[in-house]
Amino acid sequence: MLAEAHDGAWLAYDVEGDGEPLLLVMGLSGSRRGWYRLRPRLVPHCRTIALDNRGTGDSDRVTGPLTTEHLVGDALAVLDAAGVDSAHVLGVSMGGMVAQHLALDHRERVRSLVLGCTTAGGRGSPLWRLLAATALRPVVGITRTFPLITPALYAQRTRDEQPRRVEEDLRIRLADATDVRTTLAQMAAVARHDTRDRLHELAGLEVTVIHGAEDALMPPDAGRTLAAAIPGARLVMIPACGHMLTTDAEEEAARAVLGHLERARSLSPAEA
Repeated sequence: MLAEAHDGAWLAYDVEGDGEPLLLVMGLSGSRRGWYRLRPRLVPHCRTIALDNRGTGDSDRVTGPLTTEHLVGDALAVLDAAGVDSAHVLGVSMGGMVAQHLALDHRERVRSLVLGCTTAGGRGSPLWRLLAATALRPVVGITRTFPLITPALYAQRTRDEQPRRVEEDLRIRLADATDVRTTLAQMAAVARHDTRDRLHELAGLEVTVIHGAEDALMPPDAGRTLAAAIPGARLVMIPACGHMLTTDAEEEAARAVLGHLERARSLSPAEA
């Protein structure tokens, strides 16, 4: 399915499941294919709406600079096209930054918020591996740059004991074939992200922050700081888990999301 953004760009999305809507916003360079581990666990419990961020998957290419406002507008366009007035929102990494702005600027469209492996912004996180890999990718290709960033993305246990899961993720990335220009434009938007002074505005909204205790890309303190700045937010810190939550800790991440949805439904029941 396609949704038209305010500037005429077309955004691809799909819908799976029944019940209350849950918007899924993926992280840097990823398309909706990136939900392949978590989504089957969610579909029996809610109506998932997954979009390809601009420049990824089947959405239109990025043609200029990107901001979080662009990405929020794209998310709203998808909700509109799906006929959804408000939805629970799950965003991971960059998608978690977009989700924060969506909730802050369009509170009426957000029923509750799950923020995975993300940050409120401000002082930079150790993104040097990702920057280096992005710069090298046009020269040597993703199959050679991916190993450079795996220590920043995956827990040691996963790399040592379940390397096939990492290989499966690489196959998804290869299938996406996201243009490096998209990655650079998204990184520029991420660099300007800072919600620290506004997070108190989310008081009264059911919010869960999920973070890996071994996340080397977004350090665990980023998750703790984010949760502490949102009144009433719940923090789920998953041990032996890095940045790729559903690769390192698929069951724990799914349990955290489903538990959040149960709490949100009991606190503020809404029509699907």
